[in-house]
Amino acid sequence: MLIKKEDAKKKEVSEFLTVWEFGFPSKELGFATAKINGRFPGKKRVINKECNEIYFVISGKGIIHHESGDFEVKEGDAFFFEKGKSYWIEGEDLIVAIPTSPAWFAEQHEFVD
Repeated sequence: MLIKKEDAKKKEVSEFLTVWEFGFPSKELGFATAKINGRFPGKKRVINKECNEIYFVISGKGIIHHESGDFEVKEGDAFFFEKGKSYWIEGEDLIVAIPTSPAWFAEQHEFVD
């Protein structure tokens, strides 16, 4: 099954985050790309309660502020986000490919202090 970028669902999550969701017919695996240019989330931190995520950096750079530490990322790096762990990100034209397992859905995404 092919989904072209122009057919992905573009979501302007905030002024600093744009996501393109590729709607593959699987509940076990999801895929998206994102551009982060600024802080996400704008305040607080975020937790994915149900899925693990990987951010593979296509271009740009950033800092992932994870509950286990702060990590600088750049092109070619990959970061694993274990479900239930909180984080926030600072990106400078950071473009990432994001596979998730199981597939990501909005209700499992939570903002925390």
